[in-house]
Amino acid sequence: MGDPKKGKKGGGSKAGTLLLLVLIAVIGAGAVGWFYPDTPVIGSLVHSFFKKGAEGVDKSGVYKVTVARLVLDPQEFKDGEKIDLQIVVKKVNGEKEEVIWDSAKLGDNLREVGKQPVAVNWQETPFEISWDTGEQVVVEVWDRKGISDTLEARFTSIAGSKEFPLTETRTLTLLDDNGEPRKPNVGGTNQITFQAERTGDLPKAGAANAE
Repeated sequence: MGDPKKGKKGGGSKAGTLLLLVLIAVIGAGAVGWFYPDTPVIGSLVHSFFKKGAEGVDKSGVYKVTVARLVLDPQEFKDGEKIDLQIVVKKVNGEKEEVIWDSAKLGDNLREVGKQPVAVNWQETPFEISWDTGEQVVVEVWDRKGISDTLEARFTSIAGSKEFPLTETRTLTLLDDNGEPRKPNVGGTNQITFQAERTGDLPKAGAANAE
């Protein structure tokens, strides 16, 4: 009878050799594709892979956005005060502003501070926004109740960002009567939560002009 240990050792050696040969083949193919991009199939695949890696993932496109929750700290209002919470979504480019969505068109969101949570959502009414990498987005929170509207808070995305900004939970900046940032009574309690789904690519410049 043969020694079973020898058989196992030989099998393991063969498997290791085969793995090494496969690895060498992959590295060799990659090198050929990189240094000789005109090589059929391999050249185009390798260059495409490295090009995409260098550029990163393009997040621009058309998005469907849902405001899952807007909540403000009731301590920021007078007890018993009646408010109508609404938001306005804008794209900002320098001094140019474009209103994308105004929730007030969907009706009132009346709340009485102290009796009802100072929170609303627009789960059933998502909006669409076309966003290109680097574009800045501003979300304003308004109280539309009363003689004059009051701008209560704001979320402003980072200018030049490559990430679509209307995702996840964002902390709102509270504003004073002059529209300047002010310190909240309790930090981190004024927030807006988005849910976003990319639905398509931005229309090409030529196609847009043709329309």
